[in-house]
Amino acid sequence: MCSKMNIYEKLDKARDLVRNTKHKKAGTNEYSKYDYFTPEQVEMIVAEVCAETKMIPLCNLRRDEHGLYQTLTLVNHEDVKDTLVFELATVQGEMKATNATQQMGGTDTYSERYIKMKVFQIKDNNLDPDSKDHEPQKKAEDLPTIRR
Repeated sequence: MCSKMNIYEKLDKARDLVRNTKHKKAGTNEYSKYDYFTPEQVEMIVAEVCAETKMIPLCNLRRDEHGLYQTLTLVNHEDVKDTLVFELATVQGEMKATNATQQMGGTDTYSERYIKMKVFQIKDNNLDPDSKDHEPQKKAEDLPTIRR
């Protein structure tokens, strides 16, 4: 289906497939009252669209003089020299009752999920500060009164 396409065309096609995914958000945050794609769903969606578009995403957590960052390299299966590289700055997470290696593993997993969501445009309204999901529900007495 996607033969003879360059990496940019394939990414565009993959993003279109994500926008039209049949997957429904399976995670629920009961405290803040929103649904989200679970890490497993993000991985599944990315794997499906990459298989269809003949790409593979390669992720690595790296560190330089500026700190930690996650990289995602998209590789075109049909021309392995045709690649795109993305970077996402991150910080090491702090998790109680874990050692440094476990914290780094959590940081890697978390930042990989978010770079994949960014690159493939997997949207979660709860991550958007302008989303209506973040607006507190107004009570009738809080609404402005219109005077004539």
